[in-house]
Amino acid sequence: MKRTIIILLIAACVAITLYINQTTKLLPPEVKAKIEQTLLSDPLFPARPVWWSDDKILALGVVPEKLNGDAAAQKACELLMNQSLPVSGLVIEIYDVIKIQKADDWSLLGSAACK
Repeated sequence: MKRTIIILLIAACVAITLYINQTTKLLPPEVKAKIEQTLLSDPLFPARPVWWSDDKILALGVVPEKLNGDAAAQKACELLMNQSLPVSGLVIEIYDVIKIQKADDWSLLGSAACK
């Protein structure tokens, strides 16, 4: 009996995971490219995005010279919203690109959720 319940629970977890993965809307590649190009046009964001995570989180590398990470993330959101890009719900995370390059140190400087 216990074995049957465990098997049913595992099957339910797999079904829920598959449903979530199929209903998640991802950003089209051309929208992601436009977002990256918009950010690269600003001198505050000198490098390509560090990574995308499920099209919900965009990590950006900056050179932290007396820079508030949260303010930089908010500026990135504003830049994208000014271009009428679909960024509602996107979380921007700011990382020190120099530390990543030199020591693979992923120090989060700040973040903001675009609304």
